[in-house]
Amino acid sequence: MASLDMLRNDPSAVGIAAGDTIFSEGEEGDNAYVVTSGEIELAVHGRPVETVVPGGIFGEMALIDKKTRSATATAKSDAKIVPIDQRRFLYLIANTPFFAVEVMHVMAERIRRMDARV
Repeated sequence: MASLDMLRNDPSAVGIAAGDTIFSEGEEGDNAYVVTSGEIELAVHGRPVETVVPGGIFGEMALIDKKTRSATATAKSDAKIVPIDQRRFLYLIANTPFFAVEVMHVMAERIRRMDARV
């Protein structure tokens, strides 16, 4: 996704080792993350539901609805992720309109995949 891909060389990228937990289901959330390298596994109730690859975003729901995390995010491989706090999230939405569309697209696709499992 083009708007998410613009963060691939962001200097605030953080390295994550394979097996490290980024956040856990039920925790308070104050960041979303864009994956710039590696893979991040999302699990709900201990069951893997999705793998986020470079150019993907996860954790965005906490910035939108201010509720606790609905999934656990764990690095499947060594990875780099760019944290996006509320201030930066709102800036990106205001100044890069397609960023908001891409985030909504990711959320819609996740909901459709989850619906297909039910």
